[in-house]
Amino acid sequence: MQFNPVNFIAGPAVITFDSQTYYTKGDIAVRNVRETFDVNASMHGLIDRRQKSLSAEVSFTPVGQIENISKYFPYAVGDIGKSIFASTDKPLVIHTLAGTKYTYARAALIKMPTLKCAATDTFFGEMTFLCILQSNVDPATADAFLKVESTAFSEATFDETKISSTGYTAAYGETPYNALEALDGFAVEISVDIIRDYVDRFGCVGARLKSLAASAKFTPIGLTEAQWATLLALDGASAVIPGQSLAKADTDLVITGCATPTAVSLTIHKAGINAAALAFGDAARIGELEFVSKRTWTAGAANPLFTFAVT
Repeated sequence: MQFNPVNFIAGPAVITFDSQTYYTKGDIAVRNVRETFDVNASMHGLIDRRQKSLSAEVSFTPVGQIENISKYFPYAVGDIGKSIFASTDKPLVIHTLAGTKYTYARAALIKMPTLKCAATDTFFGEMTFLCILQSNVDPATADAFLKVESTAFSEATFDETKISSTGYTAAYGETPYNALEALDGFAVEISVDIIRDYVDRFGCVGARLKSLAASAKFTPIGLTEAQWATLLALDGASAVIPGQSLAKADTDLVITGCATPTAVSLTIHKAGINAAALAFGDAARIGELEFVSKRTWTAGAANPLFTFAVT
């Protein structure tokens, strides 16, 4: 038996979706998923496993070019209840440097990237797209889910000058909390919760945005132990007591890049402290803080959960 090394296929690719090209920090991971149901018989046990729905999840970490932030964070609180898929199908294309193009017919973002606001890392963490069957097409139609073809690679939008790794500080109220330093940067997550929609003969036909939440974690450096205790309001007149919001202080958490170009400022509106740690020994005394978001409305209109500003 012989093996031709040409048949060992590997190599990098880029992703294009909704007119945005994503270069990746590492590998692109694709998981094609067949949801199934079992056919059983009392006398014979499991007889068959049959398909209920077909989808794919495409996950990757962007290389860190800060551009078109809305392409990475397309959802806002006003979108809750709406379909995450456009009325006109938007394909997701994976184009390899070797010249093979994989086109998933219909896609939408289901995991917005985590963020690492730090001088020692690039800005974006992992993000994930959901790919499903094309609209208004019989599932048995060729390329209704995925098309694979040979096309020479020609993408040329990579710009290393947009890859930012600047330092950040945070502000949460007045002095001394308006210039918080972090031990190893700030980790921010805008989490997405979706509901998938199914139709019997077609499987998953869409998904709707159920909820959004924002959180941030960092280990503050430079506060005294007394200042830490005051910030947490564990007891006393400012304490958060059972039944009250963690965001009782009615304060925004603002994380700001310290250098230009392509520094980002991120605001989590009406943030509250959910968890705080202490260490007694070799580690820094004041440990990680976790801030979580609170939804608010003005005259019945939903206020933003988070906002970005790019300089």
